[in-house]
Amino acid sequence: MRVRAVLFRVPCALAGCIAVASLSACLGPQPNRNPTATFLASPQAGYAPLAVELDARASRDPDGDPLTYEWAFDNAESASGAVIVRTFYAGAHTVELRVSDDRGGTDIETGSIAVQAVPEGYVARSFAWIAKGVPQTCTFLIPWDLYQMYKGRIRNTAAESYAYGDYVVDPLDDPTIRDYAGVFWARTDSVEAFVDYALAFVQGAIRYRPDPTRQEWPWYPLETLVAGEGDCEDSAILFVSLLRARGVSSSLAFVDTDSDRLPDHVLVLVPVSEPWAARLTCSAPLLLFDGVRYAVAETASDGLPIPLGCDPWDLSPEDVFQVWPF
Repeated sequence: MRVRAVLFRVPCALAGCIAVASLSACLGPQPNRNPTATFLASPQAGYAPLAVELDARASRDPDGDPLTYEWAFDNAESASGAVIVRTFYAGAHTVELRVSDDRGGTDIETGSIAVQAVPEGYVARSFAWIAKGVPQTCTFLIPWDLYQMYKGRIRNTAAESYAYGDYVVDPLDDPTIRDYAGVFWARTDSVEAFVDYALAFVQGAIRYRPDPTRQEWPWYPLETLVAGEGDCEDSAILFVSLLRARGVSSSLAFVDTDSDRLPDHVLVLVPVSEPWAARLTCSAPLLLFDGVRYAVAETASDGLPIPLGCDPWDLSPEDVFQVWPF
């Protein structure tokens, strides 16, 4: 008996169905993976009332699912959003972040905020600015009675009686200004870096506020710090006071910026050595007096960074009408 071999051919269409079926099995529903919650609090500590930015944008979902952000605080209040700003008062506070995806996955991260009460007799002022591209913050405790004493002083506003140097050398605030300058000194590693840091502070943290038209009312450093603003002489007086507190030489200068042969602006001149001058980022020429090189420090920049030595006025020695050296 002959046995005949029988061959069965699978139609191409059917083969395609088998392949699709197998592929569909590989692409079936995948189990959901939970997101990871994380956040940054800036600042994490300070004096009351303390405004804190809570930023959860670094939270991630491994599946790429969209996230929702819910915040819970120790006073039973809540908020939502990836980035929020909240004010905290004196005490130790707990912050809880719950991150959820749209498939039921969640994760929780907690953190703490420490807020101190402002000591009696002081007022706290917090500042934020940029130094060499890096965000900076600090909080100064300002003696309230000392501030009120300076605020109440009578000023001679006659143009021929301007004595901007008097606002720097008054001795009553010297210990306080030394404390503030010490904060900046501790964050830098050289005299040059300290000068740059203090200049960035007065440019970025002190808002520019012009005096009323045809009026001149210079402020002492504590007045400028409490207000958080000032005009050219106010920011220049503050800058020079900070440098003087660390023994760094500088001068207030009353200058003519519009070539009408009348002084109209106050800025700071910082004596720089030849090696220091070579490291300045601006190519503007330095001012030369009695063989000493001076770099212009423009403090009233309205928030714009103007590095030491950059002279927006293109001054010459003939444009400098009066100098108060320290």
